[in-house]
Amino acid sequence: MNISKTMFKNFARCRNFVSYYDLYINRFLHEVKEIDGTPVITEELLKEMKDIPEGMFDESQERLNEFFKGMFDEETGADLTIITNAQMEAFKSIFTEVERLAAEYISKLFNHEVIASENTYEQKKYEFENFGHQFYCYLDIYFEDQDSIKIFEVKSTTSKKYDDVKITLEGEEFPLFLKNRDNIYEYVGDELIGTVAGKKVITPKMVEKKHDALFNKFSKVGKYIYDLAVEKYIVENSRINANDEFKDVEYYLVVLNSEYHFSGRYDENGKPIYDLDENGNALFKIYDLSDIVEEYFFKIDDECNRILENLKYLTINTHMLGECCEYKKTTQCKFCNICMKKVLRDGSILEFMKKNYAFSEETPDGKRDRLTVYELINRRYYTIDQCRDFLTKNDNIMQYECYVNNKVYMDKERIKLALKEIRYPIFHLDFESYNCPLPRFKGERPYEQSLFQYSLHVENRPGECDLVANHYEFLAKDHHDRRLELTEQLIHDIDLKNGGCVMVYNKSFEKTRLHELAAFFPKYKKELDNINEHVFDLLEVLNGSTALYDDILNTKLKEEQKKKPDFTYYNNLMHGSFSIKKVLPLFTNLTYKNLVVKNGTEAIVTYGSLPYLTQKEYDEKYLALRVYCRQDTWAMVEILRGLREAVKNEN
Repeated sequence: MNISKTMFKNFARCRNFVSYYDLYINRFLHEVKEIDGTPVITEELLKEMKDIPEGMFDESQERLNEFFKGMFDEETGADLTIITNAQMEAFKSIFTEVERLAAEYISKLFNHEVIASENTYEQKKYEFENFGHQFYCYLDIYFEDQDSIKIFEVKSTTSKKYDDVKITLEGEEFPLFLKNRDNIYEYVGDELIGTVAGKKVITPKMVEKKHDALFNKFSKVGKYIYDLAVEKYIVENSRINANDEFKDVEYYLVVLNSEYHFSGRYDENGKPIYDLDENGNALFKIYDLSDIVEEYFFKIDDECNRILENLKYLTINTHMLGECCEYKKTTQCKFCNICMKKVLRDGSILEFMKKNYAFSEETPDGKRDRLTVYELINRRYYTIDQCRDFLTKNDNIMQYECYVNNKVYMDKERIKLALKEIRYPIFHLDFESYNCPLPRFKGERPYEQSLFQYSLHVENRPGECDLVANHYEFLAKDHHDRRLELTEQLIHDIDLKNGGCVMVYNKSFEKTRLHELAAFFPKYKKELDNINEHVFDLLEVLNGSTALYDDILNTKLKEEQKKKPDFTYYNNLMHGSFSIKKVLPLFTNLTYKNLVVKNGTEAIVTYGSLPYLTQKEYDEKYLALRVYCRQDTWAMVEILRGLREAVKNEN
């Protein structure tokens, strides 16, 4: 079998992946030996059983049939294991451009020609054979000089996650990655040991904790280090087999610099010129991970041996779920829905809020030990109603009660107090943004949430708001910089001279965008800051945010609150989520299902496609964006109306 770097990482997830993959690619031309210890029919036996009537297969074969049905649609044959991410697909050409720019930057930085290509098969390749299997990888960027081989893995992520790997002591921050030369960063964790901050000292244990986090291959930091470590393993084994060990190999991770601000310069074709910004920052940061991935080598070797063993003796154990499954993520295992079939349903244990702290069990000495959600799943606890004995948090207990008793929880007293804090007129506001990996406009950073649209519904008095007559909006007509137009119109539409509030749903997004606009347009800082100061978060009314309720609850109510859930409202139909799309149907018959653009991701993809559409397509998509964003603000109007109705008769 030919095993690429990506396949290696997947095979290393768990033993099941290898078996499922064999079943997947061969469509029953497999040699699965057992499932949960039960022997399974082999290919040879299948050939002998051609004449056996239907219904004569044993239970294990039936289970294989079930697994197979989870991979392919029975009627169409469509592949059900393909995990797509519309936003990632929309930025595919941008990711290619990131790699091209990275190669160009590295060539200049090191003053050396590099091997790099948009075509994977034109890149530098390393491979080696082990027990009849061919392991291989292609390198994003490669060059070799007299002294060393330099390998660069390019990722279209930002440096922030690595900049945030730091120790904070006595108010001082000590990053574990520091620049040593030419915008190249090295790990300096061990050098920090003994550093004095105030009256405290950085200890080996502090450094070890941060160091260990780098080796979690499923974390946002560790997954890229792991990727490079697997690459090193293949490269080094290839060189050993080729007797090519006389040069040192250096391994680098290249990511977009989160501190970089685009200067706003363009070439004659209108393409951005990513030169150094005014602070001397380059578009990329490079991390020398040679020493770190060296620590990974023997762990990767163990993984390789397990993969070879699993390929030889294929088995399926359906109770091996864990972090490796990465459910509901773009990086989730392609067979996640098969392994977690009994879990991924309404009333799932995964619907519990704050799952990292939700579960525990009593020990013989009367204490309680925390349990992970996967520990319970692997014990065959799949649904909310099975978990009461493991719950101690008020939020989770109420979720349980709502589920088993089919009831709706509402703390009307707290909601009523929160609604009294609202000032009229209400300006219901929602932004849409385009988080392009490469900054497009002056002052933007990589993945900047570049605003292209807002919707605004003005509610002058309680319940006095019309879907159309009281609606205001802005939507950029193209991909030119329309931020100033948006800002000026927003300031005009939100008239706070007579007071009022700016209602949003999840304030962190809108407040951050307003702050960014104020920083970029200092001329309008006063007006934008004023809008920001009047923000009221409708989500906080429902999720019971302490930021809201700590200020409005008296001492007696605060004491009573300790016995209640943090949230003020919960319905099973929310499935553990307070997203506006989950909450809206509970207060109105409105839905997003019939809209052309149904969610934020689709809005990003649609806006990104506008310059490439026919006029007819453009008109349709442009209208779809307007309708979608309008629904987001109208949803707040309707949810607020529903809450008023629910508490109006309460004393």
